[in-house]
Amino acid sequence: MLGFVAIGLTIMMVFTLVKNALKGKQLSAEDVFSGTVELLIPVTTHSNFHFAPWREALSDFKTMSGRLKIHILIDGHNPKIDQWNNLKSLFPFIEIQCFLMRPQDIDPASWMIDQMVSKVRSDVIIIGDPEIAASEVAFVSTAKIVSEKNEPYFILPQTAKLNPVNEAIAALNPTLSLTSVFGFRKFRKAISHPLMSLAQGWMAMPLNIFQEIKLQGPGFPSWKQSMSRQWDTLNKSYHLAFGEKHLKRFYETDLKLQFESLTKDWEFYWKECDRTGFWLYLVTIILWSFPIIFFYFNPFASILSAVLLILYRFFTKIVFQESWSALFLHFVGCLALLGSFGIWAFLGLKSKYKSQGLGSVS
Repeated sequence: MLGFVAIGLTIMMVFTLVKNALKGKQLSAEDVFSGTVELLIPVTTHSNFHFAPWREALSDFKTMSGRLKIHILIDGHNPKIDQWNNLKSLFPFIEIQCFLMRPQDIDPASWMIDQMVSKVRSDVIIIGDPEIAASEVAFVSTAKIVSEKNEPYFILPQTAKLNPVNEAIAALNPTLSLTSVFGFRKFRKAISHPLMSLAQGWMAMPLNIFQEIKLQGPGFPSWKQSMSRQWDTLNKSYHLAFGEKHLKRFYETDLKLQFESLTKDWEFYWKECDRTGFWLYLVTIILWSFPIIFFYFNPFASILSAVLLILYRFFTKIVFQESWSALFLHFVGCLALLGSFGIWAFLGLKSKYKSQGLGSVS
């Protein structure tokens, strides 16, 4: 029975991924846009920042001169503030906003974005993660797509190709999980919203839509989920787009540091993001790992699942332009994700509930 369920869900993932690939827009170097763009990057204690990719990407900017602003929104005394200041010294269109005081009972990223609603005036507003470095084409093409449709978009990045093993692990992130279920409108609020809070990407919209949002309030676990809820409240249809080589998500290049980062990610997902998204992502990883977990108990279903996963990863290769070598290491990435989850669950949850138990006894 479990095998049939796994096969059915994998087929659904393949179908949804192909559907999204056919319907989603691709950022293109052929696009032209003459308006203005502003990018907001909320930086919190969990955020990662890769200085070299950002500097390399921004160094090639030419046509957007005078029409682009990048606002770095920093929560409190961030330890990487010096790196952001170094980037600002190189590029005059970068502005750093430090928020040293804020309410303690609200998501810091959502609160910082809310403070910028009355301050931005560009034609297209983009909100994105600091782990993502963008070329000039990404800004131009995203702005063109958004302005033509006059609707919001969630633009998904390609995982940077640094080395096969690290890429194989990094490629299996919540963004890919989101792409595998996004598009079923009846389940969008139950599935897409929670996974959006875990996924990485750009959320882009026209200025008039951005000015209508209000991200502050109870029950908003992340700025992405808050934003998607606001889009639903405003009855705005939002779509997927794919960044290709123009929008890249970077990660730790040292394997040990990457594994440690994965373990910290689980803690962040559990504490700061939607719990439904947490479990959906974990179920997706189990589906991706089904052939190696259940081969001994159900070899027939495992072999069929492996065939479907090969087809699935072939399409992810097309959509996200992954390297072939990383693709063949799919199960290595799965084992790393499952291992990091196991370590987090054993050490983190055990100590957490043990301390709670001791507290209740006293």
